[in-house]
Amino acid sequence: MKHIVLVFFTGFLIIALSNKAQAIVPPLNINDSIVYVWDFSVSDVALKPIATMLTNDFETELINSGLYTVLERRRFNRVLAHQNLGKEISDVKKIPIASKDSLEANRAGVVIFGEVKDDIDSGVYEVTVTFQSLNEVILRKGSILIGRGLIRDNQTRKKFMKDLVDLVHAKELLAAKKRQYDLISGVLATYMVRVKDVQNRFQDISRFAFDDKNYFEELGKTIFAYNDVFDTLTANRAKYHLGFIKYWEEPRGQELEAIFKGILDDIHVTYILKLDKVRLAIWEYGESTGGKKEKQKIRNDILKSVKTTTDDLERQIDIMHGKINPFLSHLRVEISE
Repeated sequence: MKHIVLVFFTGFLIIALSNKAQAIVPPLNINDSIVYVWDFSVSDVALKPIATMLTNDFETELINSGLYTVLERRRFNRVLAHQNLGKEISDVKKIPIASKDSLEANRAGVVIFGEVKDDIDSGVYEVTVTFQSLNEVILRKGSILIGRGLIRDNQTRKKFMKDLVDLVHAKELLAAKKRQYDLISGVLATYMVRVKDVQNRFQDISRFAFDDKNYFEELGKTIFAYNDVFDTLTANRAKYHLGFIKYWEEPRGQELEAIFKGILDDIHVTYILKLDKVRLAIWEYGESTGGKKEKQKIRNDILKSVKTTTDDLERQIDIMHGKINPFLSHLRVEISE
């Protein structure tokens, strides 16, 4: 995702039980990614203490989204002068010239305005946030509600703040989830192809590898091709998982980790390493100077081990497909909704 720079101020925001969002307008230029958050307007001054807490939560969730870098507001004294204007501002056209000049000087191309309304009859607060460029174009807009009785709970506030951030960035969030789906599904598909190749090759040609070096070399090539994928997955396991859970909520992250564990800690250790030892045993058989009966016994023992291991591996591959297929199916449903 694009990294966005953000200037934050003490403001007022409330969130809640239902929401709505306006379609996102594509950014006009690179400065649209540098954002200044203006004090949110409120319908009642009594809301300001609550709104201040929510603004801090909103700031945290914007940072956590990975879209923004927050600039310290104490570095922008000229812009901060708006706090002493004696009236609230909710539109770029109402920003004083001096403050707008300061915004432009600091490369902030977008100002975030917020409006908090107290719907007394419904018992909820409605908060609307608007992302507006300095040339007065509305880029994003969304609103969300929170029940009056929930506003004091710290975790509830943070959860709804995250929901509001996600709401106004729904397009980017969906695109990121699709990229994660493509990455994870591709990695898993490639691994499953390679591990099935190992199972098939050892099952089908091991008996010929004792006497024909071409078959023996084919077993080696199959293992090496598998190792390329395995090594990549091992090296990036944590990276894949962290990237995934950034956009997909539980239980999907736990399901992915269980799949990785089954692949790396179970299938590989229990079956692939055993088959690689079989390959080395076949090589040692060819180098052996033992008698005919002794070598025949070694050969039979190796082939017995191959059959047991490949049969067990085939069952484990089927079990793993039974985990991967519904996991990916759930992801496809979520990104198509």
